[in-house]
Amino acid sequence: MAEAKLPNKRKVTLAILGLDNAGKTATVRSIQGENPEDVSPTVGFSAVDLKQGQYDVSIFDLGGTERIRDIWKHYFSESHGVMFVVDSSDVQRMKETKETLAQVLRHPRITGKPILLLANKQDREGALQETAILDHLSLEKLVNQNKCCCKIVPCSAVKAVGKKAIKGGLSWLLKTVAKDYDIIDKRVQEDTSEQRKQEEKDRRERAERVRRVREEREKREREEAERDGKTVEQDQEESSVANPFQPIGNLISEMEKKKKESKRQSGERPDQASADHSPKRKRKMRLWRKNRVAPLNTRQPR
Repeated sequence: MAEAKLPNKRKVTLAILGLDNAGKTATVRSIQGENPEDVSPTVGFSAVDLKQGQYDVSIFDLGGTERIRDIWKHYFSESHGVMFVVDSSDVQRMKETKETLAQVLRHPRITGKPILLLANKQDREGALQETAILDHLSLEKLVNQNKCCCKIVPCSAVKAVGKKAIKGGLSWLLKTVAKDYDIIDKRVQEDTSEQRKQEEKDRRERAERVRRVREEREKREREEAERDGKTVEQDQEESSVANPFQPIGNLISEMEKKKKESKRQSGERPDQASADHSPKRKRKMRLWRKNRVAPLNTRQPR
């Protein structure tokens, strides 16, 4: 039977998944021919583009911590296949690995796509062998339920023989994609378009929610400002009403102000009234009245 070939200049996108510390980034470096040792944990997402034979391959290297796993689903629609890396030496996390793998395979944008399972860290003491990993993960049951073509490859990303196994597994994955490329690629295009539309819809809905929240906040602020303004006006009106129980000093001051204002309006100087009633003025008035002489009568008697 002739081997299926992927037409030239066609791109294949793969997602490499697995728990944190499984060796995903080391695996990618091994594929690239770089030193896979002393790598830092992937925080979020990184993309690698490479040529693999006749294939133009993009690999999404996604972080594996529980918090970051929530972003995996955003890359499923663009993926033609999946590389799932398992730490074969970490028996304590096999249950978590199984649950995580099951969630991936059950996702509607992964179901039916080919899966390469890399049983990494086979060089470590106590690492589980292929059959034990199959049992721990219930792999046969999972792939049958989700109609995924799957291959398990024991490997070690930091050992030469392990690197060869990884490259052999990648070659299998690409050839499996090539067999049904038109079908898988059409699905990728449709899923990607649908996801972008959904993301745009979500973006608009978030923007609308933010707008409503902002308008409601501004409305509350206006209402509070109006209430505060009305209260101030009421306080000013109440303070302008005369208080019948004001201190006597205040009343005297008000009366003096009114008196001065009345004299000012009548044209009398404020100091004039006080000058008319001074003691010196009174003495002069008394002397004038005492010594005054009646005017002469110049008319002749008849």
